Amino acid sequence: MSSNDETAKRNANDKARAKNAQVHQDRSHATKVIHSQFENIGLTKRNAEYMFKFNQALGATKLSADKKNETVQTMIQELLEGQKSGKTARNMWGTVDQKVETTVHPPARPADPRRDYWKNAGYNAILFLTIFFLMYGVLYFLPTKGGQHAPMMGITGILISAAVAGLGIPVVTMMFTPGVKHQYSVWIRIILVVLFLIVWMGIFTVSSILPTVMNPVLNPIVYIVLGVLSGVGSFFVKRRFNITGGVF
Repeated sequence: MSSNDETAKRNANDKARAKNAQVHQDRSHATKVIHSQFENIGLTKRNAEYMFKFNQALGATKLSADKKNETVQTMIQELLEGQKSGKTARNMWGTVDQKVETTVHPPARPADPRRDYWKNAGYNAILFLTIFFLMYGVLYFLPTKGGQHAPMMGITGILISAAVAGLGIPVVTMMFTPGVKHQYSVWIRIILVVLFLIVWMGIFTVSSILPTVMNPVLNPIVYIVLGVLSGVGSFFVKRRFNITGGVF
């Protein structure tokens, strides 16, 4: 190899080393700048170090930039408030890895029967539609004394009875939710449940004797098909929502 080639190779190596050194220096400078952002906002040294590491770890996740920034800013405010009573980031959120995990994959929201009343009511209504449709559809084909078919309820009566059950069952669930301070004693709550059942059965009975023109009886096959469809619907509703006030 000629001296010129050696000189060129040496110059190229020097340029590569210089470039790598510059990149390392730029990264080091950027790291210091980011680190200083957490040191100059009132956080203790330990908490600033935690937030710096968390920010780096969060940056490697697939969360959107807006979500990352919102999370960091919220944590800073909570941490500044927590420091007033001696709390640290580790006390509040666990390790950096644990906090990143709960940020990226937040735990499911705790069940709340009061907040979830309407979706619980809807689920129960669909569930009772399934029960009534299948019950009347199947009973029609079962043998009875005298060869008579079992009496059928009309579609209006089924809809009304299912709606009342849907609205009432979540309330019953709320009255017996454990770990909650209830307004009434257990005996009063039991009496209220019994009254609800009496009212429900009364509505059920009245609905069943409505005139045929207002309460038409459908073909039992139709009832069975509707029962299967509503059953599938109730299954998906239960999976999609956090149902806490359901019978099943």
